[in-house]
Amino acid sequence: MYPIRLITIGKPKLEGIRLLESHYLDFLKAFARMDFQEIPEGKGEPARQLQDEARRLRVNFEGIRCPVLLSAEGPRRSSEDFAAWLGTRMDRGESLAFAIGSSHGFDPGLKSEIREHLSLSPMTFPHDLSRVMFLEQLYRAFAILKGKTYHK
Repeated sequence: MYPIRLITIGKPKLEGIRLLESHYLDFLKAFARMDFQEIPEGKGEPARQLQDEARRLRVNFEGIRCPVLLSAEGPRRSSEDFAAWLGTRMDRGESLAFAIGSSHGFDPGLKSEIREHLSLSPMTFPHDLSRVMFLEQLYRAFAILKGKTYHK
């Protein structure tokens, strides 16, 4: 079972989001051992908040060979391209961690330290929806890699 860590800043505001997350996490159990970490949002003005969140994210990235920030500045990949990217990292045996930032995004220093970035879309989405959208795309990527019909 392939280990993947998902780190999110903040908790969902809507109970329905938790239900959708649970739905996709159940699907993912067939493909990956998911480690889901929620980090509380930082306090204070945005720059200080981002620095605090970055410090806590760095701790969660320790020991991870391929940390990934989900950010608008990252490359946009189709579902097939994301699946190929994921498959390559799995073939290399790289440990993966994906982070979804707070409403302010990520600290600029952290963004420059972390090599891998990924954009979910050129559109802007609420933080809660991004969590569900990423889990769905991760499941879709595994379905593509395993030749399952879900992708179609």
